[in-house]
Amino acid sequence: MRIIVVLIVTSLMILSSCAGTNKRLRKGGKTPTDTVNTRPPEDNIKKAGTPIKEVEETLVKNNDVSPGPSKYFVIIGSFRDPDNAKKHQTQIKNDGFGSEILKNSEGLYRVSVLATDDVTIARNKVRKIWADYPKYSDTWLLIQKK
Repeated sequence: MRIIVVLIVTSLMILSSCAGTNKRLRKGGKTPTDTVNTRPPEDNIKKAGTPIKEVEETLVKNNDVSPGPSKYFVIIGSFRDPDNAKKHQTQIKNDGFGSEILKNSEGLYRVSVLATDDVTIARNKVRKIWADYPKYSDTWLLIQKK
């Protein structure tokens, strides 16, 4: 009889400890391993052959300032709220980027770190940002419609 009681108690302990874990997972809870980034940092870096996102847009005045005459702009951030664009501009300044805020015809604010008429220079800048600053791996190229 004692053996049966011990087996039942042991079984209940095992089942109750597993049930708590399953319940947490079913509700979308996190386990300790969920917070660990298991991907190596080099996986976040875009490869040299990765195509650059290039978007053609019409730029408009931003605070009564017309966009520059350059055709190509390297965009490191895009925002609907101009205050968020200004905050991002401050953040990237800490990484050594000079920038300007552009506005497109749909009211989006683009934080640009390079304006040029040479598409090769612009593409090289995007790739350099990808390589040197993986956190800005979503950097892309804006082509100004004239």
